[in-house]
Amino acid sequence: MIYKVLKNLVYLYYPKNICFNTENGKYIVSDEYVRLNQIITKFDSEYRQDISENILKEFEKDYSLKNFADFTLFDWGDRCMTFNLSIIEDGELYTISLLLSVVIPYYVIECKKNKIELLFSESKIIELQEANKETRKLNDLILKIEAIVEEKLLYKKLPNEIINFEIEDVSFQDAGFGHFKMFNAFFNNLILEKNEE
Repeated sequence: MIYKVLKNLVYLYYPKNICFNTENGKYIVSDEYVRLNQIITKFDSEYRQDISENILKEFEKDYSLKNFADFTLFDWGDRCMTFNLSIIEDGELYTISLLLSVVIPYYVIECKKNKIELLFSESKIIELQEANKETRKLNDLILKIEAIVEEKLLYKKLPNEIINFEIEDVSFQDAGFGHFKMFNAFFNNLILEKNEE
């Protein structure tokens, strides 16, 4: 049911059967694309700074979550605010990304394992791990983030079963027909993979 509602919303912001790359002139003047750009531009100019500060203020109360930083890229066409936090657990470096859509009141949390050895020497990794006072595991931190987002910010988690639902007749930027997913419509152009936990 929710996917039908969201799919109808997709068609408010993205024109059907117009290729972003081969019919760009037609695409960027479509009512749908103009509507999407107006929402993002208005949010960015009028609300972004205050909302970002309020979100980060909610996380300030927590020892580890206070290190969240705003990495929002509206200039790149993102449809969401992006907050990243890096955590070292068991000698591995993880990035937790909180994505809050500015088009719908939904969020997604993504967790990626990074190649820590490319960033730090083995001795530095040990030093960072020993300095880490966080006792909660990664999954517990994600649950804490979800609780804050849902209770304080009143966002809902985008259901996992519709994140990769394809919208066959829509294209946008790098996502051609048959590759544009529900996640792309409301968040950004990344390919969302299963969390690496």
